[in-house]
Order: sequence, then C-alpha cells, then structure tokens
Amino acid sequence: MFEYLRLLIEKHFSLVLLLSSVAGLVVPGLPLLPNETAIITLALLMFVSCYRLRDGDFKAIRWSSVTAFYVLRYVLLPFVLWLITYLIAPNYAICVLLLTALPAATSSPAITNIYGGGVASAFVVVILSQMATPFMLPLQFAWLREAGFVPETQVIPPPINLFITMVWCIFVPMAIYMVTRYHKRSADYIYAQTKWLSTLLVAFIIALAIAKQRDVILSDGTGFLIAFLVSLGCYVIYMLFGWHFSRKLPDIKRITFTTCSTFNNAILGVSLALMHFGPDVVLFVAVSEMAWSTLPAMVGFFLRRKKLLA
Repeated sequence: MFEYLRLLIEKHFSLVLLLSSVAGLVVPGLPLLPNETAIITLALLMFVSCYRLRDGDFKAIRWSSVTAFYVLRYVLLPFVLWLITYLIAPNYAICVLLLTALPAATSSPAITNIYGGGVASAFVVVILSQMATPFMLPLQFAWLREAGFVPETQVIPPPINLFITMVWCIFVPMAIYMVTRYHKRSADYIYAQTKWLSTLLVAFIIALAIAKQRDVILSDGTGFLIAFLVSLGCYVIYMLFGWHFSRKLPDIKRITFTTCSTFNNAILGVSLALMHFGPDVVLFVAVSEMAWSTLPAMVGFFLRRKKLLA
C-alpha cells in the first residue's frame, strides 16, 4: 500500500499540488496553524532536497554561463519587472519583485532531468541562487525602503528579518546536511524517498498559504483572478527569459536554463510572506502557488513546440 501511494504521488506531481490548493480552501483547522509552521516545513524540504546533490556531475559545468544567468535572472530581472509593474499596477509591484527575486526551486534538478536537461548545471544554479538569496533579497527590499518606492498600503519588512528567516530556511538545513550525509544508511534512505517527500512538503505549504487567505480568496473572485493571471504572466516571462538567454547554447543547456528560470522557490516566497508581509502579498504568493502547479505542463508543452521533447 505504501509503495503504491509513493508511486502515485511521484507520478502525479501537478495533480498533488492542485489538490493541495483545494485542501487549503476546505480543510478545517489549517488557518489556525501558526505561520512558523511554513518555516519549519520549508527547512525540512531544503534538508531533504540536499540529498539530491549526489546526482550532479560538476566537472561539465560552464561557470561563465551559470554566473551570467544568475546575475541577469535573479539580480537584474526582478528590478526590471518591478519597474514595469510599478508603472502599470503599483499595488502589485512588491508582489512581482518578491516572486521574481526568489531563487531556483530545489526541485529544479529533478525537473530538469525529467525534461532531458543537464542536472549538474541545474544543481549549481540552485545552490548559487539559494546561497545568495539570504543576502541579495533583503538588499533588494532595503533599496525600495530607502528610495520610498512603496505604496503606503503595503508592508516592507526590515531586511534583517528577511535574512534571519532565510538563514533558518536555507543555511541551517544545509549545515545539518553537511553532517548527516556521512551516515550512509540514513543518507541512502532519504535519497530514495526524496521525490515523494518533497512533493508532500510542498503540497502542505501550498495548502497552508491558501488556507491563511481562504476567506479573501472565496469572497474576492476578481482579486483572485487578477493575482493568478499576473503570477502566471510572470512565470511565462521567466520561461521565455531562460529560453532566450540560452539561445546560443546546446539543446541540453537550453532545457536546463529554461527550467531553472521558470521553476522558482515559490515555497520560500510563501514562508516569507506569511512571516513578514501584509495580507495582499500573502494572497498573491498563495495564488501564485496555484499558477506554479501548472508549470510542469506548461514548460513541457513549450519544449515540445520547440522540438526539444518527444
């Protein structure tokens, strides 16, 4: 029975995430859980995901491409999209900045492997973006606070609070992994269970975030639809950015950068929003998780159209 459920979860990733969205709307008691629950769950997700590092072949990496990708995708693109949104719909500018500045998803190497991309490069993008985010993301929001480009109705948390939260979510799990990975029996077991455990942890955080905004989502259909379309539009831009950035690279690299650019660590965004931002940002990132759950199908369709997938 256990093996059947495990395979069912692993083979129906998108469906599990969609069901978690529904669970967030209907399961009683979820809204009562403390916001810190998301931080603990995210730390567990990061810890479990670290065991996939053994899959990487880091000798075949083009470091210049990875570094350029990081700077353009995670440092410059967030401000470009923030500026465009600020000029068009300023109330969504902070939301778009947070969503765009989030690092690559910890599941990116596994998803890249499914599409036939380079796992090693995906691992480096994930590690680089995850390690830099606790420093870069607070700086990005600190700049907005100092410049005054924030609507009075929105909350911008102190950068130190963002940094401390991300230390618990990213650095602490990595530090624990650096010790526990030498215990071969537990390492082999967690490695074998990573996919379904990660899916369940992601699903739980999605359900929690949506539950926290359940009343708003159910009572404001227009606001929900706008947030969904804006977040989905952002993901389309991320996908096209990765595709065009790698236009001169081999197909395997194009798949890698397109996937890493598209699949961000939206779960980190949910955790940060629940802990530090106002209800409008929480609603946006909660809804963006629904958009995120459509990405496997969207990217697969895009790559097939580009004749990189069978």
